[in-house]
Amino acid sequence: MRKFILAVLTVILVILLGVTYVLKQFEQTASLSYSKLQAVQSTVIYDKNNRPLDELYKTVPRQNVSIDEVPDHVKMAFVATEDRRFYDHFGIDMQGIARAVFKNVITMSKAEGASTITQQLARNLYLSNDKTFKRKFDEMFLSIGLEKQFSKDQILELYMNQIYFGSGVYGIGAASQLYFNKDVSQLSVGEAALLAGLPKAPSTYSPASSTEEATKRRNVVLQLMLDQEVITQDEYNQAINERIVKPDVTFKQRNSHQAFVDYVVREAEKTYGVTAEDLYKGGYEIYTDFDPLLQESINRSVTNHVFADDTASHKVEVGIAAINPKTGGISAIYGGRNYQTNGLNRATIGYQPGSAIKPLAVYGPALETGDYSPTTTLVDEPVDFNGYKPQNASDRYLGEIPMREAIARSVNTTAVSLLNDIGFRDSFGFMEKAGLPLTDKDRNLSLALGGTTTTFSPLQLAQGYSVFANEGKMTKPYAIKKIQMRGGEEQEPEIETEEVMSPQNADTMTSMLEDVIEKSYGTGANARSSKDAAGKTGTTQGYGDAWFVGYTDEAVISIHTGFEKQKTDEKRKKLTSGGGEDPAKLFKSIMDSW
Repeated sequence: MRKFILAVLTVILVILLGVTYVLKQFEQTASLSYSKLQAVQSTVIYDKNNRPLDELYKTVPRQNVSIDEVPDHVKMAFVATEDRRFYDHFGIDMQGIARAVFKNVITMSKAEGASTITQQLARNLYLSNDKTFKRKFDEMFLSIGLEKQFSKDQILELYMNQIYFGSGVYGIGAASQLYFNKDVSQLSVGEAALLAGLPKAPSTYSPASSTEEATKRRNVVLQLMLDQEVITQDEYNQAINERIVKPDVTFKQRNSHQAFVDYVVREAEKTYGVTAEDLYKGGYEIYTDFDPLLQESINRSVTNHVFADDTASHKVEVGIAAINPKTGGISAIYGGRNYQTNGLNRATIGYQPGSAIKPLAVYGPALETGDYSPTTTLVDEPVDFNGYKPQNASDRYLGEIPMREAIARSVNTTAVSLLNDIGFRDSFGFMEKAGLPLTDKDRNLSLALGGTTTTFSPLQLAQGYSVFANEGKMTKPYAIKKIQMRGGEEQEPEIETEEVMSPQNADTMTSMLEDVIEKSYGTGANARSSKDAAGKTGTTQGYGDAWFVGYTDEAVISIHTGFEKQKTDEKRKKLTSGGGEDPAKLFKSIMDSW
């Protein structure tokens, strides 16, 4: 009796789970808005003023087409090819399933499928292309839900506007323009057959790939249309003799803010699980803190700057990141002087920081101990720490100087001595809270001069300096402040903030870093502009890397310059000047024209 009760309870539980599963699928489709799905366009990225910054597409932007604009022979080309019983089934074609099962059993394979147009739409809206039983069950129940929610014509319209047609285009409107340079309403029978044949294998059958394969596939579709009496023999004869011309496929050109756009696409996948493929399918709206005027100023400043170290074979490379210190939103990204779409983004790859690390690894932590202030006397003289003998860049020593002057002059000996006094615990703790963690390999006094094994990108150093610009608080940078999904759901980032230092000490640090720019002896004097700003230069040993990280209340701008190897076995070319030259001058130019 006990076993019988357990069996009954098990059956009931399975039934309840099954019902819950089915209801969940129906709930997804019930929440869909036809008007929103119908209006799906290319994904749009907006700037800080909520103005369109860019559309994501590869060749032709999406152009949604109403079913009323689609001629009958175009509609029936898809029905005849993909789902001949489309107007008779309830989302699942039982005859098709039976036929596919029989053929797969006979051939001992999974070669034959039975997905209806509704199932393909469900897959495009919700699912992956994984060939698993769970995905198939999900697809089937979602299809039933779609059939309950929408009419056949609505489903067909959504399907034709969603599917991929090869050559980087989604939707029949864009495909019609790309392949035939005409509206859907003007498509001939042969052109309709070609488009209807593409979803099976877009890359293979695209006329951009092979006019021969495209012709073979079109002819198969025309035969299906004739067999199902969708077209007449005369229409068939005319269409099959139409010559297919290879289209001129021109990919969208990169733009002046391409590095930022590429960063947004990567962040969408990392933070929100939305792949680049999903974004390029369209239907998303992405809101950012991007500042077009700042980006234009950065682009213009780099373009107009004369780099003395440029040669015909080697040009100085530049990476720049700008963030809003109050929000953490990324305002601009400069990926390189010849940045290519999805290329090496020099604003996000790591370099040794040189003296740009001093405020973060030495002077900031020293202020936080409470034992030091801008007027604290430090000693600039030759020192020897168990064989480590740091030298000043000028090889001159000033004796006793206040901390304020030591920072402005970027004195090496005082920075190393101060790190030795406060200890690695405070230094490492400050850096970690600022979002710049170090490793045990960096636990040596060369850390004070940026001689680290850990490297930092311009974006990371902008994040670190935001501590000083934002009353001691670090907000982890992000590009996307809101993303609206295809179904209308909105998601925002979880803002990560950290109290790194007191507001008073942050103000003190800013005051000292203003001297770097404003004092005649400051290493950043070339950064002096029409705006009040603070900042710090950085140069690595041997002039491999040069930095200037500067900020105002509105933006932290981190600039790196340096050569890159042209070949893996090539010795890296060195600069002839440090952070006080090209990077500082670029900062001034950006500030003056922003």
